[in-house]
Amino acid sequence: MEKIAITKEAYDHLLSICQQALPHEACGVLAGTSASQGEPAIVTSILPITNIHPEPTRSFSFHPGEWISIYYDIQKNRQTLVGFFHSHPTSSAVPSKQDLLGFPASDRQISYWIISIGNIVQPYRLYEQGFTPLALMLT
Repeated sequence: MEKIAITKEAYDHLLSICQQALPHEACGVLAGTSASQGEPAIVTSILPITNIHPEPTRSFSFHPGEWISIYYDIQKNRQTLVGFFHSHPTSSAVPSKQDLLGFPASDRQISYWIISIGNIVQPYRLYEQGFTPLALMLT
């Protein structure tokens, strides 16, 4: 199973952002270092983006201006866009059809993370056949 890592500080920040957004879905970007020579990508920064979806308790949509600003800041700070995240305040960390529509288009190196009730954190990779779970390592 493919692996991905996150620092303890970033993990705690991710959970905090999702808790603070309740009862709405939180969403945002994961930045850090890309995978290399058999080593997994490592998430070191959590960058929340305002959820502007008309029904934020059931779905998410990135604020376009914030998304663009964060993307340029990641590049300026010589980080890598490791993934996107959002929360499921009332359901499990399993992707829905709506999740597929909510995530911005990206390349295969980007991970998609869902944080569910009980603080379950599950990263995925998106392929043609759908979402495939990744093993999460805490560093």
